Amino acid sequence: MSMNETQASAFAKSALDKLSTLFYGGDTPYACDLPMVPVVKAERGATPNGNLTPTDDGSGLGMVVSDGLLNITDDVTIKFALVHELGHGTSEHILKHVGLEGVGGEATEVIADLSAAYILAELGTRWDTIIASISQWRKTKIFDEHKDGDHPPGDERVAYVKKLQELLGKGASFHDAAKQICKPIAS
Repeated sequence: MSMNETQASAFAKSALDKLSTLFYGGDTPYACDLPMVPVVKAERGATPNGNLTPTDDGSGLGMVVSDGLLNITDDVTIKFALVHELGHGTSEHILKHVGLEGVGGEATEVIADLSAAYILAELGTRWDTIIASISQWRKTKIFDEHKDGDHPPGDERVAYVKKLQELLGKGASFHDAAKQICKPIAS
């Protein structure tokens, strides 16, 4: 379907509220000494991409995303990508929360994926829908085919999210599941 800035910002508010509840004891998530705020601005660019950036009004850390991201025809994929970007601001906190303080490398990307999927599920999106959406990464171009810096290949990223679903289904907490998935890839 696609989203505009207003719709993406409204979803970002829901996601930040859930992040706050799940990982910050109800407090506002901070990154780079700035409060994370539900402001999404679009910029030109066909490739789906996004970054955290200070807002124009100085109110906090929002997101700048490409038109290519907001124009993906699957809203679940857009939402996953938006929460993944928020996850870059919270990954250090969440890794600490799951007992992996100070780790780097692929774990920082994978924890953003895991928390994105978990938050979507907590907001009411079915796990099978989340996995079906991100499994279309070759079509939507939200992941890379091959490893790129700390980004694992797309198929591995989908496999990590599937592993999270499997572990949660067996009764593991998010914290235990995320630690089990991220510890072997942490550097």
